[in-house]
Amino acid sequence: MIKTKIKKVLITLVSILKWEKKIPIVSIKEPGKLLDGKVALITGGSGGIGMAIAKSLLECGCKVIIAGTNEQKLKKSIEILQNDAKYVILNMNDISSFRDKINSVVSIFGHIELFVNSAGVHSENFDFWNMTECEYDRVMDINLKGVYFFAQSAAKYLRDNNLKGKLLFVSSSRGSEPAWSPYGVSKWGLNGMVKGLAKELSPYGINVNAIAPGSTATNLLGYKKGDSIYSDDNSECRMIMPEEVGNLTNLLLSDAGNMINGEIIHISSGRGIYDIR
Repeated sequence: MIKTKIKKVLITLVSILKWEKKIPIVSIKEPGKLLDGKVALITGGSGGIGMAIAKSLLECGCKVIIAGTNEQKLKKSIEILQNDAKYVILNMNDISSFRDKINSVVSIFGHIELFVNSAGVHSENFDFWNMTECEYDRVMDINLKGVYFFAQSAAKYLRDNNLKGKLLFVSSSRGSEPAWSPYGVSKWGLNGMVKGLAKELSPYGINVNAIAPGSTATNLLGYKKGDSIYSDDNSECRMIMPEEVGNLTNLLLSDAGNMINGEIIHISSGRGIYDIR
């Protein structure tokens, strides 16, 4: 009996030692090579946060394909990004095109492991009492329905090609606060989807997370270069800068973030965590 227990303990110890040898711990020593050899497709890639993410990924050695509906804006973004950046026209309302679109852009660099969804819209000039079905559908179709089926197409591509990859979504601190607007409701739905997809896709080696920024200094909120970034939305009394979101993206999409899965990571100075408005 004692010999059997000792044998089991020894077998367990040997297994642990072997396991530790098989799993390398990634340390960030050379940030410029953090994403070497990786390719990312970024929806909303010409927008404020999407563009900052693209820049940040390029600085870490990643090749990027930015996607959006405005070709002129995409071309201008590529002129700024240069290097290993390309663009593709992608409409988040055209769900039937997602699968073919992903398969076609793969030919640009040969493969894609990283999918980032930064596409999204706000409601303007509406409150709860005058919200219309048309406006509600406009926001939800892009922010939630389109995102859901984009994730489905991306996951199918990775699964069918036996690729381990990552899906990262730009959510919002509003997704953790009481919501009445379609935007807030869409981010609640997105956060729940991220947790569910992390569980569903984990067996296929697909990692799923979201970043939830607070008010960010982008055109979406009317910010223009040179404007004040003062804000009473959080304890730091300033807006989040898009570059800060980009820096966090680098970690989550790299091998250093492999153990982070199913998380909604706030970058909001507490907004949406302990500051629930």
